[in-house]
Amino acid sequence: MAEIIKSKPFLLGIIIVVQLFLYIPYFFQVPQAVKDVESNMLTIGVVIATFAMLVGIYTITRRELVKTSKRAKGWPYSVWLLFVTWSMIVVGVVLGQTHPLYNFYQNGIVLPGDATIYAILVFYMISAGARAFRMRDTQASLLIIVTILVLLQQAPIATAYWVGFDTIGSWFVNNLGMAITRVFAIITALGGIVLAVRLITGREMGIIGMLRSKKKGEGE
Repeated sequence: MAEIIKSKPFLLGIIIVVQLFLYIPYFFQVPQAVKDVESNMLTIGVVIATFAMLVGIYTITRRELVKTSKRAKGWPYSVWLLFVTWSMIVVGVVLGQTHPLYNFYQNGIVLPGDATIYAILVFYMISAGARAFRMRDTQASLLIIVTILVLLQQAPIATAYWVGFDTIGSWFVNNLGMAITRVFAIITALGGIVLAVRLITGREMGIIGMLRSKKKGEGE
């Protein structure tokens, strides 16, 4: 039985059935029974995602407890992480997400933490931009000029000196930026369609772990 469950045809059959029940009701009129199956599958997906979060919390807790017990480098941060994580969970479950204490966790810890992470990433982006944005040719020069204009439009001090920065930057964002965003959206949609077709036809089995076992078998 275990060999059948792990076999490629069985796993491929599950992928095909699930995709058909999710895609067909979106494009065609189907009986209510099929729509009910689709709704149940979406609910199952939400439940699986919830259990994945629980597994992630368990993994973090176990890792930080081991780090704390061994007094590894930075273990006080592990204690703080465990305290904040579990106290926020307890407050959210017992008192509710509208309680002032939960809002304090959200606004006083989570949001500043997100802002800190993004602030740290800025330094890496500046470093990468300094290496990439070099006026080697005409295209690179245009990229640098447009980037500087958009950055100046986002900086209040620049628009305070000259209001034209806001006009020029807004034009680039609302026209060129919007066009590029739509291109990325179309490419992403096409990539998703191609991936779905490859999954249905059995050409993309890495998502279910078949690719690794196949390479291992070829090596043997």
